[in-house]
Amino acid sequence: MQTGLIAILGLASLFIGWILTFILPTLSYVAWGIIALGAVLIILALVFNYRQVGRAIASRRGRFSTGATIMVSVFIGIILLVNAISYANHQQWDVTGLSQYVLTSQTKEVLTNLDQEVEVIKFFTPDDPTGGATYATILLDKYEIYTDKLNVKTIDPDVHPEKFREYEGLQDYYDFYYYLYGWLEIPAQSIVFVGDYGQRIIMVNINFETFVAEAEHDFTSVILEVTGQVQKAAYFVTGHGEVDISDTSPAGYSLANDSLRDNLYKTRSINLLTEGTVPDDASVLIIAAPQTPLSSAEIDIIEEYLERDRRLMVLANPASPESFEQLLQPWGVKIEQGFIWESGTSYLASIGRDCPRVSAMLHVMLFPNLYFPGTTSISRPLEGYVPGLVGSEEEEDLEPIWINEEYGKIIRISPLVTTSEDSWLENSGTMTEPQLDEDVDTEGPLVIALLIESVRIEPSGEDLVAVPDGPSLVVIGDSDFATNKHIQNDNNGYFFLNLIGYLTTGTELISMDRKVLQYRPLVIGPEAKTFITISSIGLVPLLLLVAGVIVWWRRR
Repeated sequence: MQTGLIAILGLASLFIGWILTFILPTLSYVAWGIIALGAVLIILALVFNYRQVGRAIASRRGRFSTGATIMVSVFIGIILLVNAISYANHQQWDVTGLSQYVLTSQTKEVLTNLDQEVEVIKFFTPDDPTGGATYATILLDKYEIYTDKLNVKTIDPDVHPEKFREYEGLQDYYDFYYYLYGWLEIPAQSIVFVGDYGQRIIMVNINFETFVAEAEHDFTSVILEVTGQVQKAAYFVTGHGEVDISDTSPAGYSLANDSLRDNLYKTRSINLLTEGTVPDDASVLIIAAPQTPLSSAEIDIIEEYLERDRRLMVLANPASPESFEQLLQPWGVKIEQGFIWESGTSYLASIGRDCPRVSAMLHVMLFPNLYFPGTTSISRPLEGYVPGLVGSEEEEDLEPIWINEEYGKIIRISPLVTTSEDSWLENSGTMTEPQLDEDVDTEGPLVIALLIESVRIEPSGEDLVAVPDGPSLVVIGDSDFATNKHIQNDNNGYFFLNLIGYLTTGTELISMDRKVLQYRPLVIGPEAKTFITISSIGLVPLLLLVAGVIVWWRRR
C-alpha cells in the first residue's frame, strides 16, 4: 500500500513538473526539481517492492511489457537526445526562393554585435483579430536567438494601465490610433523599445500585410536608434518630376527603396527649396531623372552639401535638363543628350538596340550582365582642368589625376560602365533605325557611368599617391535600369546597391538579401481541385483504415 502511494506520488510529480515547464517557463528550475523528485519516488517504489516487480517482469506478460517499455524508453531517449543537441546548436534554414522566413544577414549582424541591454515591452491585449501581435511575437522570438541583450515581456494594458502610463507618448499614440481606426473596434497593439538612448514606439498596424512587410526593418532600425547607432540615410530629391520611391508602378522606384531599407538604410524624399539644406544625417543625395530644371538656388544647396565632403548620385536620361550642366561642369563631366545604340550583339533583344547590355568585362563590379534601357553617355570635357600623374613610374603604375586651380579641385575620374566598340551615340535625334554617321555621331566605346572623387596628393616613399579626400559623385546616363520594371533583371539591383554602398561606406560588397515578396498563385483546374478536396478529406483516413484492416487480418 505504501509503495503504491509512493509510485502514485512519483507519477503525479512527473506530470506536475512537465506541466510547469510549459505554463511557467520562468520557473524551469522548480519544474525540473519536481520532475527529479517524481523520478526518485518511482525508483524508491520499485526498490521497496522489488520481489513483486521481479515476478511481474519474469512472467510471460511481463517480458512482453518490459520489452515494449524498453523500446518506448529508447525511442523517447533518442528524441530527447536529438532535441537537446538541436537546442544547443540552434540553426535555421530557409529553402524558399526569397528567404522570406529567416532574418536578413544585416539584422543578424546587428543583433550579434549588440552590446547594450534593450527592453522590449509588448502592450498586447489577448484579442488579436489581425494577427499582427502574433507575428510580432514570432519575429521577436527569432531576434532572441541571436542575442541575449533583448529583455522581452508582455503586458496587457487593460489589466495593468499603470504600466501603460509609465511610457511617455504611448497614450498619444493610442489616442491617434483610436481617432483613425476606433470605429473598426479593433484593439490597438504597440511595442515599446527602451535603450540607453531613449525609447521608440511601434504600432502593430491593422493592415497585416503592411506590418509584415515592414516589421523586421522597423524593429532593427529602432534597436539601432535606442542603442545610439547611426543608420545611413539616402535622400531622394523631389519637386521636378523625379522618379518616386513610393511609386509601385513599373516606372517607379519602390523596389529600389525596399532594397535600401532591407539593407538598413533610412530613405526619404526631400524638396530642396522647402528644406533649404540637405540634412546632416544624409549619407548620400540621389537625383533620379528630373523632368524640369533645378533652380540656381537648388544647385547652390547641392554644392554647399558637397562642400561638406558628402556623396551625390545623379541618374540622368537622354535629353536631361540643362541644369545638370551647371551642377556637373565644375567636376569636369557632362551628360550628353543623345541615345546610345548598339550595332553588334551587345544589347537586350527584347527591348531593342537602344538598350546596351554590358558584360562583366565592361564594368568594374564584374557581375555577369547589366543592361541600361534608353541610356546616354557621360563625357569628360574637363574644362579648366590640367592632367597630372601620380604613382610609381618605375613599376609602371601611374594614375591620371586632374587639377583645376580655379575651383581648387584635384579629382580622379574612374569609368564604371562602358559600352562595346560597336556602339555609338546618336546625335541626330532620329529614333527609327538610326545609322552611324561619323560626322555627327560619337563612336564607342562610350562611358555610361563614372565615379568622380576629390583627392589629395600625399608622398609615399619616393612617389606621390592620390588619396580620397572630400566629396564623391557617381553619374549615370540612365535612370530606368533601377526602376521596378528592370531592377530585378540581370544584376541591375546588385549594381545599384553596390554603388550606394561604395559611396556611403567605401566598400563594394553589399548584398540584396531580400526581394519584395511576389504574388505567386497556384493555378489548378477543376479536376485537380476536386482531387485535392476529396483526398485531403478522405484519403488519409482511408489509408489508416486499410492499414488497420491489414494488421487485424494478420493477427486474427
